[in-house]
Amino acid sequence: MSVLVKALVVLSLVTVLPPGVYCAEKARGLATDKMLKTDSPLHIASDRMEVRQSDRSIVFEGHVVVQQDDLTITGNRLRVTATPGTKPNQPSIVDRIDRIEVEGDVRVAQRDKIATADRAVYYHQEQKIVLMGNPTVSQGHDKIQGRLITLYIDQGRSVVEGGEQTPVKAVLHPSRKD
Repeated sequence: MSVLVKALVVLSLVTVLPPGVYCAEKARGLATDKMLKTDSPLHIASDRMEVRQSDRSIVFEGHVVVQQDDLTITGNRLRVTATPGTKPNQPSIVDRIDRIEVEGDVRVAQRDKIATADRAVYYHQEQKIVLMGNPTVSQGHDKIQGRLITLYIDQGRSVVEGGEQTPVKAVLHPSRKD
């Protein structure tokens, strides 16, 4: 779960690629290795929680708030699904995560970095996160948005895709050297 939250941080510097596609690189000074390997506890609050052994999932619904260190995720619904073949009686679903889905007014925040979307899905095996439905990522005054944002965690890069109806938009403020 913490990987979903922390990997969104890599979208802080934008480099132009061919039309409709932009790539985001890891910002200097971010401790991403430390963030992806944190042992800090994960605090989850919601109106309701349901364990569904039949489909190997845990669902949190209503005013979902996930906190870990200085990271916060909010949404209307969060679903954690275990890998196929995982038996319900095994010790921890967290050790066998297939995917994590957050839906409804998704907001991920860490310090001055904020990602929003209607839906976010973390695919554990592929080590990628896909933000869908009006995805926007901002840091300070810089902001990127498009139709779809895909974060490739292992590669330390992100791709923002647009289209005719929803072009990629970036607002970047160069740092001033005084």
